[in-house]
Amino acid sequence: MKLSKDFIRSLILDLKVSTSTAKKELLINFRYSLWVIFWAVMPVFWLTPMIFQGEALIGGRSSSSFATLAGNADFITFNIIGSSLYAYVMSALWGMGLSLRREQWSGTLETVMVSPCNKFFILLGKAISDSVLTTFYAIVQFILASLLFGARIKLENLTYAILVLLLMVFALYGVGFLLSGIILMYKEPGALLNFVNTFISIICPVNYPLKALVFVFESLGYYLLLIGLLFPLTPALEAIRTFLLPSFDPLISTTLALFYLIVVSIILLIAGTFLFNYVEKRVRRSGVLGTY
Repeated sequence: MKLSKDFIRSLILDLKVSTSTAKKELLINFRYSLWVIFWAVMPVFWLTPMIFQGEALIGGRSSSSFATLAGNADFITFNIIGSSLYAYVMSALWGMGLSLRREQWSGTLETVMVSPCNKFFILLGKAISDSVLTTFYAIVQFILASLLFGARIKLENLTYAILVLLLMVFALYGVGFLLSGIILMYKEPGALLNFVNTFISIICPVNYPLKALVFVFESLGYYLLLIGLLFPLTPALEAIRTFLLPSFDPLISTTLALFYLIVVSIILLIAGTFLFNYVEKRVRRSGVLGTY
């Protein structure tokens, strides 16, 4: 009985660490309100040239060749959904991945790392704050893009799409934990994050149907397609587009996508936590925790 009470008390204290960290991160971000507005609005303008180019090439928002690959001819709604969800990938890479590096830039990393609390819950708090901010960004981007270009979705399936989104976010937490450990060890994250960001945008169907990889790259495309399916964004996009886009033709079934997201969420969270704890102990022993 005493063990149970101690465990509950310890868990409550750990969760307070997460909520306090999340609150601190949100307060810092909203102190720089222009940056919040920038990241909420600018991705829509980055998407705009692609939509203009597509409409200029096909003479409208519907393409028969696009429908052959995606099952749905409306490439604009397809792109709006993809760009909105990609904000969560950017959050995992540049938000969670850089979270400890930002502590180092501000001179608070050593204080954070020597605190007696479980470091996993510090990272969890940072992940929660990133998720809150990214959800705000994604909603603003989706609404703004829909007002500018029109998004034709099945609103009756929105609840199912949100469930898939939550599973994807949990899986991306694991990716963020993995990157946090790698960056804590090697310090300079720019080259790694830029490479991963670019590679994901190529192999995942953010702005084009997954079948386009095989259509363009032929035999090489099959390997790229298989790699893309391993990353949580791909099955999430396939399932969410199945729910929201009329007549969308997914490469994998919704049931398989949901099952995969559940399994990969557990694997990535365990692997990310293990790697981060290992790196934390290693940098402590080597004495390079505070080196720049």
